[in-house]
Amino acid sequence: MCKNYITAVTVSIRALMDQSSDVHSLWRMLYEILEHPGIISRRSHVSLYRTAPKELDLGNKTFDTVVGRSKQYLPNGMIRADLRKLEDASARVRRFVNKRVVHRTSPGEIRKIPKFAELDEVIDVLDRIFCKYDLLLTAAGTMSTRVERNNDWRRVLHTPWIEIGSKFRPKA
Repeated sequence: MCKNYITAVTVSIRALMDQSSDVHSLWRMLYEILEHPGIISRRSHVSLYRTAPKELDLGNKTFDTVVGRSKQYLPNGMIRADLRKLEDASARVRRFVNKRVVHRTSPGEIRKIPKFAELDEVIDVLDRIFCKYDLLLTAAGTMSTRVERNNDWRRVLHTPWIEIGSKFRPKA
């Protein structure tokens, strides 16, 4: 399971960072936004809040928070910085996938294999940047796409598989 998890997560990270012009990836989306300056504007973002009460002015407030008070458009520098963060965070993972998962080069070809903490860090960077652009483009306002771990794995089995009063489901 551990090997399958590592393969699935690292290949997914590589896919999100794919720079090919014929793919849909997070990196590619940010690059295309960068190629079309002004495509994310205050006006277009505010228009996404049609059903929100006008007195709350949520569209302008969220744009102020994410982009800046005096800004009318998402600055290219901010997009470049996000691309750089993605590239920097995922570089070792992409190299690992290219050298060990997809192409199986010799063991000495890659010296430092990414650790689980590094995978978590890359996932956090991807999550933050995805949620930022999800908010700007859809007004969804998702704080995170990560699933919270349920510490009691047996809870999903309580109904109808584990009887109340059994040793696996005491009367608590």
